[in-house]
Amino acid sequence: MIVPFFIPHAGCPHQCVFCNQKNITGQSRPPDLSSIPHTITKYLKTGAKNEPAHIAFYGGSFTALPQETQKAYLEAARPFIRSGQVNDVRLSTRPDCITEEILSLLGEYHVHTVELGVQSMDDRVLTLSGRGHRAADTVHAVMLLKENAFSIGLQLMPGLPGDSAGIFQETVNKVIELKPDFVRLYPTLVIQGTPLEQMYSTGRYTPLSLDEAVALCRTALVRFDEAGIPVMRIGLQPTEELERPGAVIAGPYHPAFGQLVESSIFLDKMRAVLMKGKPGNDMATLYVNASDISSATGQKRSNVTILKKEFGLRSIRIRSRPDVPRGAVR
Repeated sequence: MIVPFFIPHAGCPHQCVFCNQKNITGQSRPPDLSSIPHTITKYLKTGAKNEPAHIAFYGGSFTALPQETQKAYLEAARPFIRSGQVNDVRLSTRPDCITEEILSLLGEYHVHTVELGVQSMDDRVLTLSGRGHRAADTVHAVMLLKENAFSIGLQLMPGLPGDSAGIFQETVNKVIELKPDFVRLYPTLVIQGTPLEQMYSTGRYTPLSLDEAVALCRTALVRFDEAGIPVMRIGLQPTEELERPGAVIAGPYHPAFGQLVESSIFLDKMRAVLMKGKPGNDMATLYVNASDISSATGQKRSNVTILKKEFGLRSIRIRSRPDVPRGAVR
């Protein structure tokens, strides 16, 4: 169980062109320190017995906050860790805000996981996006985190200004070389109230289409899977604020974007199975893991519709079978 605290824009030394944390998280200000213990207690009461709990500080650049502010947040979490109710703390920050001194402080307060807003490993893309750091900062930060035994997550954003399919593929290759513990993929959206909205409205920025974003993330997901690096999330978590009309001006937003990507991968896997042993009649049954039924079927049964048309079948049934591993098709 994750007990999340969002600290929108807190500590951020730059205005990234894509960022409006209020519209993304639905929060406009960091949580009040006095409310943190109450929130943690409330979450713990709803969790399953013996379910591991983790406190998370997301949304800003935690390690860019004044050190006393960092300590105050971490002190609020510390009693729950000492009592054994919470396992550890995780947080998100910038690659250029990681130092030995900062990591020493985080280790003292039982921070286990640090997620870096890498976004791209191309310096031109980073400059055009207003990130204020370079790819070399990411390499250095990952090295320090590894040396200090932190779990490392890297967040990537395909479709930033100056990005392309080829450049993003190079970003994926360089991230694989860094061997993080996990990654997240967030295709770039034009959010209301961001510099990117102005760039889009004046024709200086063209967002990815939904199909382009699915294709890029699909390729990245396959590459990361082959490298043994878990992809923890694909696409922004839908929030009430993000779903508000006008919040997303343009770009590949879909409330189930991750499933679109997974369904695209399953479509090719099912094609391969059907091509290998084309049914002798106009019906076919494909078997997947129970957890993959929805992704294999596709949004509004789109994969079923496509395969029936391509293979001239009257019926395709997708069934679960316990001996089929996750991600496989039989």
